[in-house]
Amino acid sequence: MLQRSAMKRYRDAKRRDSCGAGPAISVSTPVNGMERGNVKRIGIDVGGTFTDVVMVDDDTGRIWSTKVPTTPKDRVIGTIEGFRRILELSGTASADVSFLGHGTTMATNMVVEGTGAKTALVTTRGFRDILELRRVSRHDRADLYDLLFDNPRPLVERRWRLEVTERLRYDGRIETPLDHDELVEIAERIRASDVEAVAVCLLHAHVNPEHERAAVETLRRLLPDRFICASHEVNPEAMEYERASSTVINAMLGPVCGRYIGRLIDALAQLGFAGKFLFMQSNGGLASPAMVADRPIVLLESGPAGGVSAAIRNCEKGDLRNAILGDMGGTTFDVSLIRDFRPEIRNKSLLHTYAVRSPSIDIDSVGAGGGSIVWIDAGGGVRIGPESAGADPGPACYGRGGTRPTVTDCNLVLGYIDPDNFLGGEFRLDAKAAWRVVDDVLAKPLGMSVPEAAQVVRSVANALMAQAIRIMTVERGYDPREFSYICYGGAGPVHAVDLAEQMGIRRVVIPPLPGLFSAFGMTVADQQYDYQSPVETDLAQLDDARLAGDLDALLAQGSDELRRHGVDPDSVRVVRLADCRYAGQPDVITVAVQDGNAGLCDALAREFEAAHQRLWNFVSKDKPIVVANVRLQLITATGWRGGVAPPDGLGDPKAVRTRDVYFDGGVRTLPVFARHEIPVGARIEGPAVIEEHSSCAVLKASHTARVDPDLNLVIELAA
Repeated sequence: MLQRSAMKRYRDAKRRDSCGAGPAISVSTPVNGMERGNVKRIGIDVGGTFTDVVMVDDDTGRIWSTKVPTTPKDRVIGTIEGFRRILELSGTASADVSFLGHGTTMATNMVVEGTGAKTALVTTRGFRDILELRRVSRHDRADLYDLLFDNPRPLVERRWRLEVTERLRYDGRIETPLDHDELVEIAERIRASDVEAVAVCLLHAHVNPEHERAAVETLRRLLPDRFICASHEVNPEAMEYERASSTVINAMLGPVCGRYIGRLIDALAQLGFAGKFLFMQSNGGLASPAMVADRPIVLLESGPAGGVSAAIRNCEKGDLRNAILGDMGGTTFDVSLIRDFRPEIRNKSLLHTYAVRSPSIDIDSVGAGGGSIVWIDAGGGVRIGPESAGADPGPACYGRGGTRPTVTDCNLVLGYIDPDNFLGGEFRLDAKAAWRVVDDVLAKPLGMSVPEAAQVVRSVANALMAQAIRIMTVERGYDPREFSYICYGGAGPVHAVDLAEQMGIRRVVIPPLPGLFSAFGMTVADQQYDYQSPVETDLAQLDDARLAGDLDALLAQGSDELRRHGVDPDSVRVVRLADCRYAGQPDVITVAVQDGNAGLCDALAREFEAAHQRLWNFVSKDKPIVVANVRLQLITATGWRGGVAPPDGLGDPKAVRTRDVYFDGGVRTLPVFARHEIPVGARIEGPAVIEEHSSCAVLKASHTARVDPDLNLVIELAA
């Protein structure tokens, strides 16, 4: 359960100062919801291998950054160490930090690894096995034809799937009243156990939550020390299995995430931090700790979402309407899209084959990160991932006892990474260990030289990432040649040029701080809160007044909740959406609802048909359109809108050294340029290496790189 003292202090601070500024900040003109006066922001992204930390000075545009190892056994330790380190680097007192944005992969890891809190499910009598039956008309398995597939264990073991007598009809009318005596017996059984969380999911509660509200009220009264949530709070929409799965996942995350949030708030307070503290959500927006503690399902994919938020700001400044985003970190390669300056959002996903219904940025991941382990299968083929070396022991080149080769080891062997200048020389790599492990595990079994084996691994990694890009673009009706490619993550720029060539993309954009871009995204993202309400009615039976009324009711609900969490509803921007499908279709398409209250239904029909035509290449004029849900995004400006300050006094760029790089079948000695010494407007002709603190890029002879006014490194590939 969330530490009450920590959250009470946070809520009291929110009531005292709705802007959330720390007491050391001088008060003048508000900027982006923060108080003006030497405002400093920190973004912390806890990844699988490293915890990335960025500090931004709003006034000067100066940025400090650092990486510290993630501490998987207790992520608070690594987070606080990163916080301390960035304060030391910048010479800043903790009390002078006015804003902290935080993203973490913790929630995702708990679901995948099965390390969430022990959870009980309370459901309608006769429906206890819904988590195992799933949805028989669809396959949740990653590979339909895998004969060796092992079905993941149910989220809740059967003895803790508890039934209560009650029944609602499909339209919400009560058929059988809720049996409160059975609820009391259930509460007594849970109290005597080590169950930490309870998920309540009753039949048709999305239409009428009366029984769920009563059940939750009873259980919270009888079990005050347990985390309890209901499906109408987490996922109020049709589809019994998906609703149950999402509610259970929210419950199993609740106690662990709550303890993490409470301990982190306490640790930051002990260091003197008293500023605004927000968490990155999977939808790409920030939210208050109290709201995240109540609904921790929003933390799934929160780390990668930070990079997308930062990329959106880059696109707005550089007038890039459409971009493919590639985030290559230590464990995965994550790909997503920006169209018309907005990210693609999905409202459903599968996580380790478990159904999740929660708005999130549409990110497709493959196990091809820098720390992904390389192995040879029974047929002699080179395979990458999904297992990762993680932070401990990490790749062999980290010198921490790793004995299996990774993509990073292979890039080091090929010269794409400089062992003496990794992370600016703060973390020296063991080149001999990388060479040795590639030789023993890959080169000798394959009958190749070490560089040849490493090049094979690099080619396989590129192919995996290119396939992920094709799935996100070509298979959805988009031509990747019409997009720019924005790459980030520590290993993103290392592979960016090769990927762009494979996909026919002519422009690669490497933003400032690519290895810490997700952490930077925490400082520029806005707050965003998502709300939804079921409709499940033919569009022809709706009128503009009914549709507008449903949206207005949702806005009132969201505004009330935002007020409770210290957000002024009058400051929010409202985005109205609807989930639509043809009658008989299982899946919905989310489309925009136009502003105003006139002509809503006709405009919605046109939007849906246009989206259906693009996705599936046909429309069905004879089939009715069903509106399944209405949705709202409530967005309030929080993020930094300034520009990164360029270095002063730079002249013509000069190579700082040379490096041997293996590509195109041979070793080439290339000049190495330090990115921070390249002035705005300068151009670098390939072949060359452009190196920076957190990453590097290798240009070939046909490539030209320049630094734009926003300090992006823009690489143009020859047509």
